Amino acid sequence: MRMRLTVLGLVAATLTLGAQPTEQERPRFRSGANLVRVDAYVSKDGVALEDLRADDIEVYEDDKLQKIEAVELVKARGPIPQSERINPTTVRDMRQDAADAARLFTLFVDRFHVSVAGSFHANKPIIATLDRVIGQDDMVGVMTPEMSASSITYSRRTSNIERYLTDSWAWGIKDQVAQFSPQEQSIMQCYPQGEYGYIADQMIARLREQQTLDALDGLVTHLEGLRPERKFVMVFTEGWPLYQRDERLARPLNDRVPGQDPLRVDPISGRIAGPGAPDTARGIATTYDSCERLRAMLAAVDHQTEFRTLLQRANRANVSFYPIDARGLIVFDQPTRFDLPPSVDRAWLRKRHEDLHTMALQTDGVAILDATNDIAGAMRRILADLGSYYLLSYYSSNTRLDGRFRRIRVEVKRPDVEVRARPGYLAPTEEEARGAGVTPERPASSRPAPPPTVTRALDAITPGRGNLPVRIQASGARSSIRAVVELDAATIKLPEWISGGTLRLTIDPERGTSAATQTVTAAIEPGQRSIPIAGTDAPLPPGRYSVRAELTPKAGRLPIQVTTFATVPAAAAEVGTGALALRRGPSTGLAYVATADPRFRRTERLRVEVPLMAEGYTGSARLLTREGQPLALAATYSTRVDEAKAQTLAVGDVTLAPLATGEYVFEVSLVKDGKTEVVTYGLRIIP
Repeated sequence: MRMRLTVLGLVAATLTLGAQPTEQERPRFRSGANLVRVDAYVSKDGVALEDLRADDIEVYEDDKLQKIEAVELVKARGPIPQSERINPTTVRDMRQDAADAARLFTLFVDRFHVSVAGSFHANKPIIATLDRVIGQDDMVGVMTPEMSASSITYSRRTSNIERYLTDSWAWGIKDQVAQFSPQEQSIMQCYPQGEYGYIADQMIARLREQQTLDALDGLVTHLEGLRPERKFVMVFTEGWPLYQRDERLARPLNDRVPGQDPLRVDPISGRIAGPGAPDTARGIATTYDSCERLRAMLAAVDHQTEFRTLLQRANRANVSFYPIDARGLIVFDQPTRFDLPPSVDRAWLRKRHEDLHTMALQTDGVAILDATNDIAGAMRRILADLGSYYLLSYYSSNTRLDGRFRRIRVEVKRPDVEVRARPGYLAPTEEEARGAGVTPERPASSRPAPPPTVTRALDAITPGRGNLPVRIQASGARSSIRAVVELDAATIKLPEWISGGTLRLTIDPERGTSAATQTVTAAIEPGQRSIPIAGTDAPLPPGRYSVRAELTPKAGRLPIQVTTFATVPAAAAEVGTGALALRRGPSTGLAYVATADPRFRRTERLRVEVPLMAEGYTGSARLLTREGQPLALAATYSTRVDEAKAQTLAVGDVTLAPLATGEYVFEVSLVKDGKTEVVTYGLRIIP
């Protein structure tokens, strides 16, 4: 949970609970307790209640009553003319304004699953909602399945959105035969209509549904990082089949397993094209093996499970979905499919709408489907009870810093009222507590705590469980940040990654600093998993930075993202703020390869490198247990110079063969003039 301040411009009435500090003075941690903030929407008969007293409200965490520290009634002001609304001018200001907005709305325009008629009927309700519901302190943005969530621009002015909808009224492409992406054209080329028409149609439908679910999942992740309060997502869609495994689609066509694409010459560049490379003359990939690999993947999808997981993640991230089928009252789901019996068509429509109702129900939203033709009026009525809410603050009675999910329940001591609040939150970890300047307390009977350097290294490997599509690690040196971005082995085997891609690394300073954002771009070659970044072109001032990697496949549209943090030390510092790792083993041959994955096997060697900004250091390296105890395992220390950046690096090296499965810490100690600097790296040995 993050502690944030209430934005100026909100009409806030604080219900006094005796002598208490103001919100600006209230610390995130107090006597080991974590400050939790909950937004509660209270209504009766569809009308928001604004006269509750502090003793009318009770908050339970995991069924235990909590002591409320403060209650604020927050009311969003109504709309004002577009010319009077002030938009943020930088990305940093936009993120800050989105975090502090009265309400944050995202319009998810599902182009893949909305017909032309549906998009035409949706435009007027959307514009009417923007005019009459979006207040002067609210922010709104638009996203489509082809976009990355980080590309959304949130603003207070809605005129640009209205202009886009008016000019591009036929944005729905569900039933448009000419709206196919290069990848979809490639599929139709591999499986022409006739004998294989079913295959092409199914693959394109499954691919579009996968892109939509991936985009929604990315949106939930993005919104979770913007603010803990509720986020509203209006999903304009006609629903999804939610495909599952299809043996008919997966059946062998010619009794052969798809292999690598044959070598061929690019007609434009004259060079040999890599595996899966598109035809640059037409912008599409034409190899049959590429299509077969994609067919096998799409035939095995389980979108029902992915959909349920999406709703669970949205629930925990406090994201509410409002599915809207702008067609209004409809009779047929597929009015142009004359080959479908009416009973089948009705079953399809019922299934789609049931899933959309589930989407709304499980995320505390409301579905606007086939109950009325007045979509704009229905949207206004449903959102009427969201104009004000109560912001509750309490210190959790559970002081364990375990990072686990804790359920929240808000009750009001009045009859016949509806209360909607976030379902829960993730408890902070010891690392987050230390980052807030708090030293976690331990029971007297527990073991001695390991050194902070060991604990920080172990905290850093927490995401090491499971296979993530991409990982990142970064460390700071004087005026620079070094990073390693690594794709998972399964990711680079996907059809869209066979041709490689592009990495865009954005280094963004923490709020409150005057440093400029810097960007580094690197090409990802076919089959390349590890992409090391030696530093930035321009010097970075001392401070903490977010390091965000966005990787876009050459044969696809949707990028994948990952973010970490790194600190550039003060100008007088002589040792970097972290270590980067390299591995050597059966998969790398004799070479050491940079890695962002903290998982290693006993058949590998580990090498860590720490930037040195001064001479005269002597060093040593050793391997420690989770408790910080040294192991009798030989580790070597040396130095090397990165010629490209003229950077001296302290190097620690160790063989992992004697280790059992578990977590360890590799420590590099650097001594100069009687002063010791310690840098640690956490790792996990897996079978």
